[in-house]
Amino acid sequence: MEEVSAKINASYENFWSKRNGNRVYPTEFVVRVFLATYPGLNFPKLKAGDRVLDVAFGDGRNTSFLCDQGFQVSGIEITQRIVDRTSERLQALGHNPDLRVGRNSSIPFDGEYFDSVLACHCCYYCDEGETFIDNMMEYARIIKRGGWLVASIADVKSYIFDSATLLTDGSFRIAKDPYQNRLGYRLHGFDSRAEIETILSKWFTNFSFGHAANDFFGINERLHWVVCQKK
Repeated sequence: MEEVSAKINASYENFWSKRNGNRVYPTEFVVRVFLATYPGLNFPKLKAGDRVLDVAFGDGRNTSFLCDQGFQVSGIEITQRIVDRTSERLQALGHNPDLRVGRNSSIPFDGEYFDSVLACHCCYYCDEGETFIDNMMEYARIIKRGGWLVASIADVKSYIFDSATLLTDGSFRIAKDPYQNRLGYRLHGFDSRAEIETILSKWFTNFSFGHAANDFFGINERLHWVVCQKK
């Protein structure tokens, strides 16, 4: 586990270190969920002061957006170096979120602390010895009863699973990655909304689903969008 984790830690430290500009821009689906209304989206809009956790915040693109909404924002990333760089960037933008080192299955906050957790392109990353279910147990632990999970979850038809090895827990050992960050790491992929709901319904209810099928000039990204409420 330590060797695989150290490799992905170093890969993402290098990846995010190349984002040197202060200005960052949020992910489209995050803006749509938090600001817009749709007939198939059951998500009461949060109010200023609500506690929101941004998991795997990277360069802070969504963290800054959440701060702009007046939320009490926290975030986790996998190394202190990423935390420090993004803290500096966000402070330059006038924000001071509570950023800490953590992982999907180990989040350094008290139970039932957050009104909402945002997991943008990250909750399906599984450390060695951990599973997607372990990740979801930890997410459920820190969300208040009646709080919300907003997540994008990988579709098995997405580019990242090309030539990957399917493992017994439903995760895949990644064999190809155009960004060279996840080689040898495990990501959990899902075939359908029903499969996602079956697993998450142990802790969550009131599901809303969307789906993205994007061709980014040869990178065919497929994602499920999921919004659900802690039981």
